[in-house]
Amino acid sequence: MTYLALNLVFLSAVLLVGLLLFKRLPWKAIGLATLVLLVITAVFDNVIVGSGIVAYDESLITGIKIGVAPIEDFAYGLAAPTLLSILAELTKRNS
Repeated sequence: MTYLALNLVFLSAVLLVGLLLFKRLPWKAIGLATLVLLVITAVFDNVIVGSGIVAYDESLITGIKIGVAPIEDFAYGLAAPTLLSILAELTKRNS
């Protein structure tokens, strides 16, 4: 399985649940957090991939890169803010 296929499965699940809870989630905050996380990911992933700390099997990536970081590396930055908001919403206790 390629990194893109794995990311699509995970991102699709997060998107589906996010759509089910659409009205209950703080979308402006999610958007801002996503933007910040993607910028931070771009900086630090380029450092760790460029320095050789992390390497990817070239046959498992699309070849699309931002700097030297494969685009697949950004899936976490796309999913995390929404996923954390979903988890917060689902575990909220009524006070």
